[in-house]
Amino acid sequence: MKKFCMHPDQEKCKGPIKGAHALQNNKIISLLAGSERHVYMLNTKKQPLLIPLYNGEVVPIVELSRVSANDATTETCFCDYHDNIAFAVIEKDAPDFDETSEEMKFVYAYKAFIFEYYKQRIAFDIFQSNFRDNPIAFQSPEMIGMYRMLQLKMQEFEPIKQHFDSQIIGNTFEGVVTCAIRIPEQIKFAGYAYIAPDFDVNGKRIKHTKKGIMHRIAITIFPEITQSWLLLSCLESEKHIYEKLFNQLETVSIDKLKFYLNMILPLYSENMVLSPLLWRAWDEETQMAYTYYANLHGPEAMQMGMCIGFGLKNAARDKSGKVYEQAPKINLFL
Repeated sequence: MKKFCMHPDQEKCKGPIKGAHALQNNKIISLLAGSERHVYMLNTKKQPLLIPLYNGEVVPIVELSRVSANDATTETCFCDYHDNIAFAVIEKDAPDFDETSEEMKFVYAYKAFIFEYYKQRIAFDIFQSNFRDNPIAFQSPEMIGMYRMLQLKMQEFEPIKQHFDSQIIGNTFEGVVTCAIRIPEQIKFAGYAYIAPDFDVNGKRIKHTKKGIMHRIAITIFPEITQSWLLLSCLESEKHIYEKLFNQLETVSIDKLKFYLNMILPLYSENMVLSPLLWRAWDEETQMAYTYYANLHGPEAMQMGMCIGFGLKNAARDKSGKVYEQAPKINLFL
């Protein structure tokens, strides 16, 4: 993996490019790891399993593995100096999350975004490099489609990065809207993502793509000692797209909130970290189902997303609300 610092103030880079944690090791990961000092997550550093299908195709499956707390959610995307200063407000000696702190909300949003930006940048650079080395192999319709998708994503990500960079250089925390939801218990998982959810809590489609450009939200969910937090952030200019979803999540019952997260998060679980207690509380069938969801991409993920939308819509039709009291097969809130 290519190493470089993503901080905009490149002239002040000091020290080696290190394995920076997207989720704080000394607060979030350590809390999940407990005395075992290990967590469970998709381990892309391991060789994937190759699963043969009935139609002759072979599908690679990345397994969930037991990963050291020191290695979980790390990417080589910040120098030692900037890793220490950019996220200091939410790191080791910082107080618990304060929903009134604009700086904390900004930094959580930036961290979720920039780690995803880094991975997209790496994927795009690798694709371009491989194309230069072997152009014939990359002329198939599938490869051209993949390149265009990566190219579009970078075009969508760049204005967001420019906004964060300008705020960081100016030491300001403006232009980002955050919905902060307190969960009154210590959850046994954490995660971050930069995604465009297709459906709101009632299964209504969110119109997040305008003039061919997809608008995403930065999501971070994590435990503290006595409670947990779900943070969703977007640019001020994108507020009109997600304002209804934010209002819903702030006002629904805790059962309906959990139902929505149980339905949505497994489909975006590439960066999710599970406590050993949660992983072992699931039976083998649930573990396999979670792994299957986590490995869905492309058309298969879109099809599953449609099924989830139907499930949310059907649940919303039950005016008694009892359906939300019934945990789905993959229950993150054990």
